[in-house]
Amino acid sequence: MKKIMMILAVLAMIFFVSCSNSSEKKENVDTGDTDPTDTGDTSDDDPTEPTEPTNPTDPTDPTSDPTDPTGQEEGSWEAKYKKADDHAEQVSKDIVNANNDLGMKIFSKLAAGEAGKNMMISPLSISIAMAMVSNGASGDNIAEMKEVLGFGDMEFEYINAQFEDLVKSLVEADKDLVLEIANSVWMDDEFAPDVKQDFTDVLKEFYDAAFFTEDFQDEAAADKINSWVSEKTHGKIDKIIEKVGPQAVMYLINALYFKAAWTTSFDKESTYEGAFMLSDGTQGKADYMDFAYDQEKPEFYSYSSDWSDENGYSVVRIPYGRDVFAFYGIVPSYGNKTNIDKFIEEIAENGLDSYISQLEKRTFPVRLPKYKFAYEKSLVEVFQSLGMEKAFVDGALMNIAGEPHAPFISDIYHKTFIEVNEEGTEAAAVTSVEVGDNAMPAGFYADRPFVFVIRDDRTKSVLFIGKVENPKAE
Repeated sequence: MKKIMMILAVLAMIFFVSCSNSSEKKENVDTGDTDPTDTGDTSDDDPTEPTEPTNPTDPTDPTSDPTDPTGQEEGSWEAKYKKADDHAEQVSKDIVNANNDLGMKIFSKLAAGEAGKNMMISPLSISIAMAMVSNGASGDNIAEMKEVLGFGDMEFEYINAQFEDLVKSLVEADKDLVLEIANSVWMDDEFAPDVKQDFTDVLKEFYDAAFFTEDFQDEAAADKINSWVSEKTHGKIDKIIEKVGPQAVMYLINALYFKAAWTTSFDKESTYEGAFMLSDGTQGKADYMDFAYDQEKPEFYSYSSDWSDENGYSVVRIPYGRDVFAFYGIVPSYGNKTNIDKFIEEIAENGLDSYISQLEKRTFPVRLPKYKFAYEKSLVEVFQSLGMEKAFVDGALMNIAGEPHAPFISDIYHKTFIEVNEEGTEAAAVTSVEVGDNAMPAGFYADRPFVFVIRDDRTKSVLFIGKVENPKAE
């Protein structure tokens, strides 16, 4: 009897505990209570939870966003920064060095031919456009293009993935600036059906390229291409081509737009006019930006050798937004008599990093003029001088389209714009790679020296055989 009573008591206790747990669960569901250990909880119960930025209004704090102090919601700037920074960690130094080295080589060569002129290129825009078209390279041209672009033995799958990460690391990296990168491919309607699917798939997947098919014989085609360029650069570059080239069957275009506010803006009322020594030794004028007299002067990462040093120079870093992007100024010292083009050569030889690695943060006088200009140039001769020759020969890009076509690069055109003022910087760049095709549909085109034969087809006896090199010569 005692055993029965004990068993009943145990069963009663189990029943009581079960009912109690069910009641608690039901209560939680009804009241909407959540697990206090859930990462979505933004309460101050856990002082170690890194959900609250230290200074919500600090532009240098990557978690800073006064409209979203928790930084936990999808689409918040903290979330965007996290994604952008994660992509930045995936970008290899090899691909960055390749882009930067190519840019410095092109910049140095162009600068030497532009004595006394303002000029600017966008290494990133050039590299993206050339990376896209290099996916169409064929034969010996593959190795040559990779060598000149700095890709070496990298596989295209790796190169393309790196550019995808690089672009994603740049856009939406700072709420205080705009950086937009867009790619497009324009094809002649008679050429488009023969373009290989593998080529278009790669550009869509890794470069987010938009594809357009137009009648290149129609003058409106150029207008449509230029309209796209103007839209993507916010009107700063209104056209990239005057008219479609006679051999053109495809254009691969990269457009880049940048607008950023200084982390610490200059004071417009403090801008003053001063002397500016020109390359020819004469004196010009410039409007120099400055901070307000009662404003605390910001500290800058900077370096300066002795101004009497014949090899000396000065470097300053002026940050934008949350201090991820920055403007760098590099100027020869007064004692350095090297002209600016030779100085650029030295930077290219020594590597840009060797100038930036010396910077230390300190209060540093800055005399920076406002400026605004545009620049444009065909890059064909520059690339040829760097060793890229096969790309401009018929059939260099057979991985874009096969026979009867023989596509090749017929032009590489680059345009840039920049304005630097008290508020910040606005810049744009467009790189257009024109793909030409000399191939024609099957047929006899006697538009070059040719051989002719006259024979008796019954006996197959050749009566005459000759060549024509100049039809008008008698």
